[in-house]
Amino acid sequence: MTTHVTVLDPTETGARSSSTELVLPPADLNGVRLGLLDNGKPNSDRFLSLLAERFSADDAVLSRTLRKPSIGRLAPVPLVEELVEACDLVVTGVGDCAGCCSCSVQDGIAVERRGVPTVVIVTTEFLTTARIASTAAGVPDYPFTVIDHPLGSLTPSQLAQRADVAMAQIRARLAAR
Repeated sequence: MTTHVTVLDPTETGARSSSTELVLPPADLNGVRLGLLDNGKPNSDRFLSLLAERFSADDAVLSRTLRKPSIGRLAPVPLVEELVEACDLVVTGVGDCAGCCSCSVQDGIAVERRGVPTVVIVTTEFLTTARIASTAAGVPDYPFTVIDHPLGSLTPSQLAQRADVAMAQIRARLAAR
């Protein structure tokens, strides 16, 4: 008996979702209601907490911190809706494995499609995965925030260094708008 397997390439033109226009992020973080969507990877909660401190130093207000129930699945619609209703800017991640990276990208684009600018954080080792996922979702030029890999085994000081790198990239993106 022969079994046939169909392999789909999400970068093929015919497989792309409709294109999405990115929402302009705020030029200034003063008073911006920040939302964090933790994908549940080891250390992602600590990393996002450190990043929230840096946003607070720029006068953003932490509005929501939510954690996905599963790292390898999309965020449930009610979580996405809560972020959209309560936040002016959302940060999600950290994509440091293939499945969680792809899902974090799709979560970020889902928030963008609802009108809230989003920062998706991925590690260097999974930037290609992130680009494939964003291309498949109709946003081939998504501006990822990229930190060194890995994340899960880092010490508090190493996490703080990664948060500094991420915040510098985020500030540069805001300034360039």
